[in-house]
Amino acid sequence: DAYFLQSVLKKYAAEADLLKRSIADIYAQIRDYLVLVDKGRPVGTIAVHVYWDDLSEIRSFVIEKKYRGKGYGEKLLEAAIKEARNVGTKKVFSLTKIPDFFKKYGFRQIPKKKLPQKIWKDCFACPKFPDCDESALILSLKNNKHGKKNAK
Repeated sequence: DAYFLQSVLKKYAAEADLLKRSIADIYAQIRDYLVLVDKGRPVGTIAVHVYWDDLSEIRSFVIEKKYRGKGYGEKLLEAAIKEARNVGTKKVFSLTKIPDFFKKYGFRQIPKKKLPQKIWKDCFACPKFPDCDESALILSLKNNKHGKKNAK
């Protein structure tokens, strides 16, 4: 799975959709990643990275283009929300170009400056910094069983 992750993350990083991750970074954080497989083929990935005792990030979220629109994104996001809850964090955030997708699961938009850990750890190394074109969204996991209860 590590080489699939590196391949897909590299491809979408080149299209400016994700941050590039080295194979060393992937192996160091391999337990963060979930890979969705259909008929023996990996079709997408998502990672849940713990930032602090109460905060996780959903990142490296991608579905291969030919598999989009088939419900795989929903499955991965729901699994990631469940994983964030299982590790005990109270909130999960994401920086994304598809905020409306996340809002369907109860995420709400927030200013990026509310995420200082993310900004100084990862965003600072991004070629788009400080002119980020992504939206910051956050979801409270408290009393939110599936991530949809707070959705509008």
